[in-house]
Amino acid sequence: MQVSTAAGTFRQISETERGERALRAAAGALVLTCVERARSGGVDEFSHRRARAEVERLETSPERTILLRLLLMVEDGTLAEARVAKALVAYACELERTRRLAEADAAVALALALDGAGSATALHAARLARKLGHRERALALYCAARDLDGGSGPIARLAAVGEAVVSDDAVRALGRAIRRALAAGDQEAAAVGLEERAAARRLAGDRGGAARDLLLAAARFADPVDRARVAHELAGVTLAAGDADAAREALQLALACGEAPQQDHARTRLHTLSRDVGEQVGMRRWRSFKRPPLVSMSAYRPSTDTRLLAPRLLAWREAMAR
Repeated sequence: MQVSTAAGTFRQISETERGERALRAAAGALVLTCVERARSGGVDEFSHRRARAEVERLETSPERTILLRLLLMVEDGTLAEARVAKALVAYACELERTRRLAEADAAVALALALDGAGSATALHAARLARKLGHRERALALYCAARDLDGGSGPIARLAAVGEAVVSDDAVRALGRAIRRALAAGDQEAAAVGLEERAAARRLAGDRGGAARDLLLAAARFADPVDRARVAHELAGVTLAAGDADAAREALQLALACGEAPQQDHARTRLHTLSRDVGEQVGMRRWRSFKRPPLVSMSAYRPSTDTRLLAPRLLAWREAMAR
């Protein structure tokens, strides 16, 4: 994607979408226009004031804060490209979190144009390209991120995980990337690789392998938010396998270590699961009168398999708590 199309992508989305997304895309288009003009020589006062007025109309959110920060960075007509690129990556991450991948891809493309030597920027661009289904571009960007990091740093190890995901044999390639990360003592990259391998195994129908990888990933992640995300994924795997007790243990972990939205979603899922298995105590315990941020749709079907994961998950959750 060329730098000149970044603001254009946002503008096109603002004209084709409706409601809040259209308003946010329009504000983003004006801010990115200011960034592009500052890069090429300066921002006129009218464009800057118009962009600020549109951004200030948005509801308070991390996205609004980042856009105002970008405007402050270009206000004097000069551009510290590395700092602006970092803010654009943060903007892209927020857009990705709210599932606006096309806008995120445009924002990170502009960041890459401003900071072509940044390995972290290239890594973010590669991940977005992969999520959008652009395999060849993702591979090229992963290779660039690895090379920019010197081939052996933490960004290079994460890039190796990304390359493995889009390879022809993802499970085997991810195994090699995980072993290399462990050999380097990089628990974070190993956890990312395990989480990605779990997704590949689940797609292939290997629920047991996916559950094992998710258990290992949760143990290796240092950030509680990452652990809670993995716990929710593990609950989905065990529910699909018909193991209600194991799903309950996984959701208890998400409740213990997640941030507020993850905890709210865990309570909603625990209530839904209690209802599905006919557990009155659980239904009363997990009932909430707040409107849930996410809808919990049950995938539970009782399993006839006696080799269930619940006892292992209970021991694992207690060990994690210690």
